[in-house]
Amino acid sequence: QQLLRRHNLNNDFAAYIDNLKKQVKNFDSSLTISEKPLQYGVQLTVTGSDSKVVISVYNGKKGLKLVWGGSATELRSQLEAYLTGKTADTAAEMPPVCGNDYTLLRNCADFKGIWAGSDESGKGDFFGPLVVAAVLVDIAAAEKLVRLGVRDCKLINDKEVLRLAELIAEAAPVNSVLALKPEMYNFRYQQMRADGKNLNHLLSNGHIAVLSNVLRQCPQCNYALVDQFTASNDIRSSLQREFPEVNVVQQHRAEADIAVAAASVLARARFLAIMQELAAQVGRSELPKGGSDAATACARELLKELGRSALERLVKVHFANYKKI
Repeated sequence: QQLLRRHNLNNDFAAYIDNLKKQVKNFDSSLTISEKPLQYGVQLTVTGSDSKVVISVYNGKKGLKLVWGGSATELRSQLEAYLTGKTADTAAEMPPVCGNDYTLLRNCADFKGIWAGSDESGKGDFFGPLVVAAVLVDIAAAEKLVRLGVRDCKLINDKEVLRLAELIAEAAPVNSVLALKPEMYNFRYQQMRADGKNLNHLLSNGHIAVLSNVLRQCPQCNYALVDQFTASNDIRSSLQREFPEVNVVQQHRAEADIAVAAASVLARARFLAIMQELAAQVGRSELPKGGSDAATACARELLKELGRSALERLVKVHFANYKKI
């Protein structure tokens, strides 16, 4: 199983690199590309007539990361703008990841001012559910969310998340939230593993489901934005089978977009609510978040108190924390 998982991840990353090279050639067919391996990644050197650009692509535990090298030439700024979907003029001026803009889409030629964004919560938490959410907005709703202070949930505390979630539901009523509580999560994860798939496939299914739910309610929407969490997945192809007019954009740091930021808040709010529900079921005021030693210690106590079957209704059993106990 470990060899199969590594094989699948390597295939995904190789497909991502191949696609990246094709995009470079689409940008300018005269450019030459050389490739060399890095620890946990690949380095691409793109050479033009009078300059070169170095793109280091890393495939680590936290996902894909692109690091741009070489001199600050016109080729580099234009290529970076092309590959990230930003115009050359705005590439150097992108705001920090704060979820208060729609820069990632507004420069697209056929952007109609209506779009959907999706994000997830709970992926790295030993206790609790996996939650995926999507929010559909137009420019008026987006601007209202900005005024309300909506931004990526990782930049605000949980109290603020719960307050903003209610406001988002009012300002952007076309939204969808899907939660897999631990018992169903473990069942679905085992199904995926039996089919030679992994957590990224389960995540992809969640994004497809919530985005489909909001897109069905707004036929005018022609863009869906997803924070890119893996080198290759079937989100685009699956959505476009039902919604052929929708452009599906997968972008690193997509939480900079207000729709994705709003989705991240709704997903986090549902995650927090289910965590409280699970804690109450086992007589605790709260359960530890994340995958720390505190989470492992709490699970060990609950195993002694309640037994294995009860614990498996609280935690994600494929985590290393579970193997420790």
